[in-house]
Amino acid sequence: MRKIRRKSGGISFLTAMICISCIVVGILCITKYANIAKQKERLLAENSSLKAQSESLADDLKQIRAQEEFQQDDAYVESVARTQLDMVYPGEVIFRVTGEKYN
Repeated sequence: MRKIRRKSGGISFLTAMICISCIVVGILCITKYANIAKQKERLLAENSSLKAQSESLADDLKQIRAQEEFQQDDAYVESVARTQLDMVYPGEVIFRVTGEKYN
């Protein structure tokens, strides 16, 4: 029977491969973590921007709803009918004054 001799003081091939594999996996993990951190920062900034946009749109919606309520008010409808459509109530007489002078 032959005995396998090992050199004392050196590291085995298996130990070297395990060390190299651990280093490679460590580098990959660090790189992945850095990418995730950058993506998280980008998404937080985008989220902040979208929240601001959402608040702005909510304010616009409130103004539009207030405008709709105002336009459904009878006084507003009457005002528009009189000024833009020249409508009058039955029996009313309208006098129009022009800037021309007659001699």
